[in-house]
Amino acid sequence: MTNTSSVSPRMAMWVAADQGTCSWANSGMLDLSSEPRTALNNDVTYTYARTYENYYQELYGNISQMNDVLKAINGGMEIGDKGKDNPMLQANALIIRGMAYGYLALVYDKVFIVSDDTNVEAETLEPAPYTEVMSFAMASLEKGIQVCNDNNFTIPQEWFGGESYSNHELAQMAHSFIARFMVQNARNAQQNSKIDWVMVLEHAQNGIQKPVMPYIDGVKWKQWFYHYTIRPGWAKIDLRIINLMDTSYPSRFPDTGDSPGAASSADARLESDFNFSATINMKPERGYYHYSNYEYSRIDLEYVSGVIEGDATDFSLAENNLLIAEAMAETGNLSGAIAIINAGTRTTRGMLSPIPDTATKEEVLDAIFYERDIELIMTGFGIAFFDMRRRDMLQEGTLLHYPMPAKELMLLLLPVYTFGGVSNADGINTSSGGWK
Repeated sequence: MTNTSSVSPRMAMWVAADQGTCSWANSGMLDLSSEPRTALNNDVTYTYARTYENYYQELYGNISQMNDVLKAINGGMEIGDKGKDNPMLQANALIIRGMAYGYLALVYDKVFIVSDDTNVEAETLEPAPYTEVMSFAMASLEKGIQVCNDNNFTIPQEWFGGESYSNHELAQMAHSFIARFMVQNARNAQQNSKIDWVMVLEHAQNGIQKPVMPYIDGVKWKQWFYHYTIRPGWAKIDLRIINLMDTSYPSRFPDTGDSPGAASSADARLESDFNFSATINMKPERGYYHYSNYEYSRIDLEYVSGVIEGDATDFSLAENNLLIAEAMAETGNLSGAIAIINAGTRTTRGMLSPIPDTATKEEVLDAIFYERDIELIMTGFGIAFFDMRRRDMLQEGTLLHYPMPAKELMLLLLPVYTFGGVSNADGINTSSGGWK
């Protein structure tokens, strides 16, 4: 629920990636999607500072609990009959800690690494750059995989939102997250080109065989991100996405405020996944570029007494398959990548023609990113933002990652800093690229 909270950077990153659009200020959406892009207001007095402060704190809350579990087990505590549950708890703790550090690395430029064997009182910790944080995250996930491989257990259904997981399935989930993190951690196209695609392929091929899709009951499991983004008359789908399916359609709402009407596409998902609405409940004075007539209608969740209920996909089989396809394309196996694309959602849901066997690497990658843009909308945390970031496609001036929250910096007597804004576009912390 840390990753599905509305009090996080998730909504702002979604609109900053021009996959969603919204003129409302909730969660900092308006500020991060303003055009031209402006710098993040990293100040404790900023109304929406709590979004990236809260996310930072909640992830460390996860980490703290997992470190406590690991300390207890390493200290000799036996859980269950003669410690029979120790491997299950140890694997789960290592994997959750790895996921939490993975997202800290993806979202912030630097954070603290605190392990179960770190003596915080005796050591002076220094923030580590996101590359080191991700290395630690993956090492924790790898340790969790090893515990899974060496033992037999089943994660209870209620732990993962109504779906039980065997030790093998938990290991598969960890493999998929490693592949996801390796790809998403790149801050620009240059870093993306240096990814160890052989390793990505290995992990993705050992990845999930069923979607990670907890049941949102509105009580123990909640989905506030969906609550604010799929309800009618609130957030919309950016026209950049509609233009991908209908290249004759404008990729930006006309500055006159006149609706371009409905789009048409050979991709069947334009009709099945998106809803055309003539009503746009946004403020024109905040810019017509926020406008869109399209809402996302694929997510099969219902409002029950004002709370969303239903299955919510966090990691789909389609995403894992696309990671395999991309890794194949990047390692020279174009025929393998083409086979995956043509057997996947492009044809099964989109009803599009298969890409030809003679497709170039660029054409194959274009088909992969098309599927990632259309098929993975609003599934895993920040997918659109991380994909646009690693392709140098975030609008110029968009921050590439968040700074450490000012509240944390002030507590530690460290200088407060920030990222974003066209004047700061360096391609390292702030985008110097942009989509056309």
